Amino acid sequence: MSLIEYDVENDGERVAQMKRLSGGSTMVPLIDIEGIIIRGYVPEEMKDAVEKRKKRSM
Repeated sequence: MSLIEYDVENDGERVAQMKRLSGGSTMVPLIDIEGIIIRGYVPEEMKDAVEKRKKRSM
């Protein structure tokens, strides 16, 4: 797993992608953990998503 950061303030294509993934929201950060979308900085949800993906890949 790796981290990729996008600057949605300066990249219109990434803004459009963010809106598609978030259901139209422009809340940042928008975190995509292998298909699990998390709106905002929510450490517990991030941890749960990582654990869920680890189990799936085993």
